Amino acid sequence: MKKEFWFLLFTLLFFLNTQFNAFHLIPKEKFEYSKLEESETLVIGKIMNSEHGKIMDDGGFTGTYYFKDSGNGRSIVGKQVYEKYIRNEIPEKTAYDPYKTQIGGQAILYSLFDKAFGFDNVINLEIFRIFNSLSLSILLTLFLYWVSQKFNFRVSAITFLLLLPNYWLFLYGKSSWWCNWVYFLPFVYGLLLFKKNKSPDFRKYIFTLSFLFFLKFWFTGFEFITVFLISSSIPYIYYLFENKISFYWNFIWRHFIILAIPLLINISFLLYQFYFLTGNIQTGIYHLKDAFFRRSSSEYFYDQSQNYLILLKKFHLDIITRYLGNSFINEDFTLIKIPFATILFLGVVCSIYLYIKNIDRRLVFTTWFSIAAPFSWFILFQQHAHIHKHIDFFIWYCPFLILIILLISLTLNSFLKTLK
Repeated sequence: MKKEFWFLLFTLLFFLNTQFNAFHLIPKEKFEYSKLEESETLVIGKIMNSEHGKIMDDGGFTGTYYFKDSGNGRSIVGKQVYEKYIRNEIPEKTAYDPYKTQIGGQAILYSLFDKAFGFDNVINLEIFRIFNSLSLSILLTLFLYWVSQKFNFRVSAITFLLLLPNYWLFLYGKSSWWCNWVYFLPFVYGLLLFKKNKSPDFRKYIFTLSFLFFLKFWFTGFEFITVFLISSSIPYIYYLFENKISFYWNFIWRHFIILAIPLLINISFLLYQFYFLTGNIQTGIYHLKDAFFRRSSSEYFYDQSQNYLILLKKFHLDIITRYLGNSFINEDFTLIKIPFATILFLGVVCSIYLYIKNIDRRLVFTTWFSIAAPFSWFILFQQHAHIHKHIDFFIWYCPFLILIILLISLTLNSFLKTLK
């Protein structure tokens, strides 16, 4: 009962931090922006569009809802729509600009909820955000539960204390658009499954992960897809890895099925939306190709004041440098900038220590394999990483930095044992 209390407390504290910034661990200006940033206005626009008409109007896509006397630009109009939404106004639509790169499944569910229950719009929005905050908090706590089962409760408590100040992990946890909890679904499920069953039913494993992949595509589309793919494989590699051809064969075909079925369902639904919107599937195929090549393009530029980044771009190092250089902890408390490079350096030191002490070497190797998840996005989707500096720091934690923090916790736990 004592442990149950602590894990409920961990969930509550994660939730309070994400939903309300209760401990001021997130910089105030970033938290205020995260409460209604430009992407979330697309969700509000979709809900408003559904309130004015039907769920699948304009293909069911999220988007910018224009009305008489509205301003220009997605950001300005989005905020105007938000103000009308929380005042329970439904202005007559003059135009709707759909965001067509993902199906917007989360907003479709929100719209269904809105029509089914008819709550005040302020309450609606709070429920949507609480759902996302609570989902993230529960999944992070389930990870801590796995840590306590695998190692001990003290390691999980240290990990909790080290995770909480990492504000990029929680900054958009409440967002009705980003739905960050989705990225931890297969990772946490896999850890708990393989901890309980050394030889699980792989048909059940394939079915369950396929469903979790479907949820990923439904809630967040292709966003951070390479990160999600690699993250989902970490528990499989940690528990089952063998340097045999049979291992690689089983790994590849199982995860191909896990990915292929929900991916085909998602693309089919997306093309159906395009057909519903434009009467032409070819438009959808062209849009997907254009979005992929645009996001993976290196056609972005720096102004002359950023000479060092212009130079680094020639060697494909500019994005990595920028994402290593930003702080992962609120500078209002530390007074100085503590970059991500610092926590990576601590991870290297702790990895060497744990390897020498022969403390879960497999976890050390798996952790450093997981760096492929954020790097896959920073390298393959450079343009997205260049533009979206307000969100892409989050992918460091999927799950690479979470595992680095676990290595640091194991090192501290080892020192505490020595002191006794």
